[in-house]
Amino acid sequence: MTTAADLMTKAVITCSPTASIREAARLMYLNGLSGLPVLSSDGTLVGFVSELDLIRTEERIHAPVNFSLLGTLLYFDNPLNGDEIEKQIKILTAMTVERLMSKPAITISSDAPIENIVELFIHKHKKTVPVVDGGKLVGIISRADVVKLLAGERELTQNPWRNLMQKQ
Repeated sequence: MTTAADLMTKAVITCSPTASIREAARLMYLNGLSGLPVLSSDGTLVGFVSELDLIRTEERIHAPVNFSLLGTLLYFDNPLNGDEIEKQIKILTAMTVERLMSKPAITISSDAPIENIVELFIHKHKKTVPVVDGGKLVGIISRADVVKLLAGERELTQNPWRNLMQKQ
């Protein structure tokens, strides 16, 4: 029986609750990740921040309110004060991960069978799930890990995808 321990990535990239949105976004982007476990200073999993959580910050951005009167564009926010949208983005990216992370994080244990993992991906609409044993983060599993298993090659299940790409 295949379990989370067989598929999970053990070297997990994490962030702290005090990390800025920008820091979390850069970690995700530069490492090709769809989410990050959020760990407190003592290593306890306190939440999970996903691409969707970060994208939701964009909902809070609004363009200056304006309307047209006799062919003239009138602004309620003065656009001459600078780029209002750019200012809002700076404010939002300075926010901390703690403000928008999902908490508590949905997790799975390392001995969970593949069926339970797939069920989480499907029914909880998760792309990535932290693997926790005894309250401590021991790995992370993603949809890509399950796809790797479905590919059927033992080499694929034993190597990170970046290593496989370098072999070609």
